[in-house]
This record gives sequence, structure tokens and C-alpha cells, in this order.
Amino acid sequence: MPRSFLEIAFDGTAYAGWQVQPHSPSVQAEVERALAVALGEERVEVTGCGRTDAGVHASSFFLHFDHAGPIAEPERFTHSLNGLLPPDIAVYRLLPVPDDGHARFSATERGYRYRIHHRKDPFLRGRSYLFRPALDVAAMTAACAPLLGRHAFTSFCRTGSDAKTMDCDLREARWEALDHGCAFVVKADRFLRNMVRALVGTCLEVGQGQQDTGHLARVLEAQDRTAAGRSVPAEGLFLEHVRYPFIDP
Repeated sequence: MPRSFLEIAFDGTAYAGWQVQPHSPSVQAEVERALAVALGEERVEVTGCGRTDAGVHASSFFLHFDHAGPIAEPERFTHSLNGLLPPDIAVYRLLPVPDDGHARFSATERGYRYRIHHRKDPFLRGRSYLFRPALDVAAMTAACAPLLGRHAFTSFCRTGSDAKTMDCDLREARWEALDHGCAFVVKADRFLRNMVRALVGTCLEVGQGQQDTGHLARVLEAQDRTAAGRSVPAEGLFLEHVRYPFIDP
């Protein structure tokens, strides 16, 4: 059966995450429902590039699905899907891929952005974390430097994770100053559950002057989740990009 990728985006506010949940709305369930109607099939199963927690957003998220025959008019098909999906989920493009192309396991890099604003703004509600204390952006970026490269990120993983390995190759981790806020930009070959939110929470301790710039290195070495800071709320987190060897950015 031919295999295709879909690139989608979604506002995760109304959902219990990407993955199908028994009694809660999910992005996956909405996509599978729309695909079944568009393809005229009773059921379509999709595989996403990863799991997102409740309230997390994605400006670029990939999934794959198999179908009985070629899709002759991709643009018309994506237009139809967008009409079947709710307003908070959008389809950007349909891409034919090799039969062994896998949305999760073929990915070579993922990138996230976490947004923080310092003053109340109704237009950022649900899409950025309101955190009023001033932050030293340069200190937070300096604190992240020792994390670059391949390490075991146990200290930044949700307790009880079923991940087979805690190793991740962290390729970028920096903070950007914005008008009335800041953003954390991070890229790696893979991420552990809750990892980005734990990294941000730990950085905030440095940004407020509660810890020095060597704090994140010590937390990484501890290999203990209790050594890291609290996890920040999901609302500020966006999956921004996923890279594959067979798809042009």
C-alpha cells in the first residue's frame, strides 16, 4: 500500500495531546476521522512524529498513513481535509514517501520553541507563558552551553518514562530576547517526555539569579529529576520543525 506523510499544524489548547485518549479529545482522533471520510474508508490509522502533552502546540507536525491507491490530486485532497477538520487543526501538505518512511523513526531532528511574556496580553493567552519576573537571557543561554552534544538527560525526563534510552544529541539550546518577553529555542535528534518544559523551568532559576550559570551542568550530571527545576506550563510550547532525509524543509 502506498504511504504518505501529512504536514499539519495545531493549537493544542482543546486537546489532551496528539495521541488518542480513551475519554478525551486528541489531535490524532480528529485527523483519523477526517482521513477516513476523505478516503472513503471505515477507519484510517495514522502514526505521528511524536507525542505532545495536553495543551502543547505544533506549527509543523508530521504523520504518516497508508492508503489503498495513489491520491491523484494532492492539493484538492488537502483542501478537502481542511474542510473536514476543526479550525484549530490545519493541513499544510501531502507528501508521497518511501514505503519504509516513518513519521517517528525516520526523523533526524526536532525543534521546539517555548515562549514567555512578562506582561498580561490577551492575544497571547494559551500560546505563551505569563511569567512576570525579569530574566537574564544571556545567563540562561550560557547555562545551556554544557548541555550541547550527546548526553543522558535523565534529570530532565518525566519520572516513570518508558524510554529505552535517556540519551539525546542536543544540537542547539539558546534564549532570545523579545519585546516584553523571551523564547527558548532548542533542537535535538530526539526529546524525552517533558524534557523541554523541565529545561525551561531549570533555566528560569538561573534567569532570576537563584542559581549560577553552572547549575544546568550540575543538574545534568546528577541524573535525578529532583535536581532540576519545575516543569513550566504546556501553553508556551510549540513543536516548530521535524527534519527527514527524504523531505525538503
